[in-house]
Amino acid sequence: MATAYPKCLYDNRLDDATPVASTTATGYSVLNLRDWRSYTAWQPTALPATVTVDCGSAVAADYWLIYGHDLFTQGCTIEVRGSTDNFAASNVLVDSVAPASNANFVRHFASASYRYWRFRITGAATMPSIQIAAVGVAMDIPAYLSSGFDPIGREPMGAFSRSETGQPLGRTVQWEKWSQDLTFEALTWTWLRDTWEPAWDAHLLNDPFVFQWDPSGHAAEIFLVNTEGGFKAPHGTGSYLSLSFRLSAKA
Repeated sequence: MATAYPKCLYDNRLDDATPVASTTATGYSVLNLRDWRSYTAWQPTALPATVTVDCGSAVAADYWLIYGHDLFTQGCTIEVRGSTDNFAASNVLVDSVAPASNANFVRHFASASYRYWRFRITGAATMPSIQIAAVGVAMDIPAYLSSGFDPIGREPMGAFSRSETGQPLGRTVQWEKWSQDLTFEALTWTWLRDTWEPAWDAHLLNDPFVFQWDPSGHAAEIFLVNTEGGFKAPHGTGSYLSLSFRLSAKA
């Protein structure tokens, strides 16, 4: 099961091949689920609804996430299932949840490997929509956050107005930004080269991903982030280093 370390969540079985939806509403492509954009969505036209991907061979996963949805409002349950034969004789329920709100969520499970992975939605007649869905292998950063990390602070983005005499007139807030400079100590040289660098090159440099800072104590506090700038990894003695980089998100 999941460790308590902070996690970067980007690996997604929906990237292994083109996912196939049981039904799709016009303008709501199933490919929107894997683009890591919170302003596009997939919506079915009938329930139960499924999204299935054939990975070509058995591939592991140990987490799944839904970011941007109205499953609670529409009274839906969502499942993750795995199969070795495209859900003929083999149809394994890996995990399921009936959301208690429309909040984004991440769920971790014991690592499992299947060739076919599927999301399945059941519920009432009103069709739900989902912006981002992922099932894959979580990437731990095997160190805890340094003192000073702030998961709550935010910066309003917009305009602050004053009168001609300097009196405050108020603020127009367009959105609120969360940003943090993160530093992790006592990571190994091997981890940086074998895990961090490949992840950086493949996804973290250019594309959004979900950052989960405290899976054990604050599992619901997740951020859809981008990295700002690069990263620094000054090496120390004993094959250890520190890693620092900056993340930003819409709060």
